[in-house]
Amino acid sequence: MPEVSDVKAAEVVFLYTEIGRGHPSYLDGIIETLRRDYPDVAYYQYDVFCLSHGWSLVGWKMVRRLYQLGGLGGAVSRAYGRFRRIMGGGGTGGMTRALLGRDVRRALADYRGPVVVAHPVLAGMLSKQAQVIYQHGELAAPAESIIHGCYRILVPLESTAAVFKAAGIPDKTILVSGQCLEIDLVSLAERAYRARLERLSGSGPLTGAFFSSGAYPRDHLTKLRLAAVSAYRQGFTVLFFLGRSQKVARSFTDYFERQGMAVATDIAGTGRLKVVCSSDRRDENRKVASVFGKLDFFVGPAHERTNWSVGLGLPQFILTPHIGSYAPLNAALAVEQEGAVEISDDAGAVELGRLAAHLHAAGKLKRMAENGFEKWPRDGFEACARFVAQAARRKPLAEG
Repeated sequence: MPEVSDVKAAEVVFLYTEIGRGHPSYLDGIIETLRRDYPDVAYYQYDVFCLSHGWSLVGWKMVRRLYQLGGLGGAVSRAYGRFRRIMGGGGTGGMTRALLGRDVRRALADYRGPVVVAHPVLAGMLSKQAQVIYQHGELAAPAESIIHGCYRILVPLESTAAVFKAAGIPDKTILVSGQCLEIDLVSLAERAYRARLERLSGSGPLTGAFFSSGAYPRDHLTKLRLAAVSAYRQGFTVLFFLGRSQKVARSFTDYFERQGMAVATDIAGTGRLKVVCSSDRRDENRKVASVFGKLDFFVGPAHERTNWSVGLGLPQFILTPHIGSYAPLNAALAVEQEGAVEISDDAGAVELGRLAAHLHAAGKLKRMAENGFEKWPRDGFEACARFVAQAARRKPLAEG
């Protein structure tokens, strides 16, 4: 990571929150594409933890801890939800935002080029100082995501853009990019989809991928365990991707072994049940891409990977409760498109294996896949990177 004193040498700055997986993963995709297609653009990337000091750093650490505790459910999750709404667009958390943004704004005070962010809190903090390119990668757009004063806002769909426009964001500020799907998967999408349809048209065994969110909500982890046992005993292959938490992965492995299920921890290994941990987001993306062509459905809460069920034709079983304001909107879109079904309680998780088998036999799992493929352009990161490269080459940007 470059020194803060070097920031003026950058043509474009990417600023991360590094809290959770969703928002940071969207910046990852732009950077990967920029590096591939525009290698001459000089970009620097920072995160709020490296730029902040003193009470500002303490504040960001508290935000990260609140995110982690938000997965506990109940009053803690509701408190985290209220915090996000206050800090998001139109919120009233002026003093809190001022403290969190103090050192970030100071570090970028002399920088005149574009700053790319994917989190609405950062977009709001910098919109009056920097030339902010705010990438809103989610399909849904809750009220907290609406930020005024940005130079450009990149959104995936026309329907997403309509929400921003209805909130008073000028048309000229918004660029519709297409869906922002993991770079590793875009080139695999067509081939994987055709292979999936062939399997879903037959009666052979299927494979499901299971994911948790980065906060590891207790209710979700319980449902994931129950659903995995159900799917495994129904004859499905179960692939678990559990992010970076060795502790959570170990707890899952122990649980499955107590159920008499043999567990492998190497994604390239053999067996019908694998519990995989990753060193970082990029490592997990590589591991997922290595098996994506074998996947027939996936199970997890509504988060950024819900894009898969409405863009890559991979049927989803969505676990509730929904945490945060994005999840229920993303879930509703996938369910409305008939690419996903919700699992609302533990009893539903216990029956997931039988439900998936029934949907397969009835041809409904295949229709779910068909309902979620080629509805929208899936090269959103290419459009985002192209715009960022153009912006970087003509700084300072014209007022707009």
